[in-house]
Amino acid sequence: MEMEHDRFKKKLTASDHWRIQKFLAEGRCSCTSLRLTRSASASDVKRLVVTTAMLEMLPPVDPDRDIPIRVVDKQTHNVYEFKLSCRQGGRKPVFQSSGWTVFVIDRGIEAGDELYFWAEECLLHGTQYRIALYKPNLFPHP
Repeated sequence: MEMEHDRFKKKLTASDHWRIQKFLAEGRCSCTSLRLTRSASASDVKRLVVTTAMLEMLPPVDPDRDIPIRVVDKQTHNVYEFKLSCRQGGRKPVFQSSGWTVFVIDRGIEAGDELYFWAEECLLHGTQYRIALYKPNLFPHP
């Protein structure tokens, strides 16, 4: 699996470092984000139904093909490629692909776990999607 993640890594050149320093010095790299929380259902373990609020963050769906969405796990820093898939009959789009399945298996997601999904908008990096997991059964609130 590590090999698959390597394809998303990019070495920074001296020019990239200069540009980053310039953005930071000018204060143009302020990241903003919108975070959504949802409790995973039993069906979400197989495929995550994409809510309307999530759709507002994501690229437009295409009924003719799946849209690849690169997502970084905030806790493990692993990179996953989820496929945003449009379904027939007016049903909500879903993340249903090997990328989603690998994430579910890697993190041991079960019904009742809390998923956090957000997009970070940054002038320097563009849109970056993040996901995090909270397992209430392991760490219950007092």
